[in-house]
Amino acid sequence: MSSIRIPALRCALLGLVLATAAPALADDTPTTAGAVDRLKGLANEAVGSAKRGVGNLTEDEALKAEGREQKLRGQALQERGKAKDTIENALDK
Repeated sequence: MSSIRIPALRCALLGLVLATAAPALADDTPTTAGAVDRLKGLANEAVGSAKRGVGNLTEDEALKAEGREQKLRGQALQERGKAKDTIENALDK
């Protein structure tokens, strides 16, 4: 497959991912610090996966690398959120 650059497809796919994540960020979301980090992490993972997918389709190595990095940042944010929840739960006892 030749190197194809499709900015419109890239934007549409990222928009779809963000629209899917939006309900998880609604006003009724718990506002504990851990929950916020976990939700941000999930959003970063989703966008990172989308970037990797578009990078694979377009054979764009830079976009694939950016997607991998963003997905890892998302995983780290989720772990930080879990740690905050653990600390908060321990302090509540």
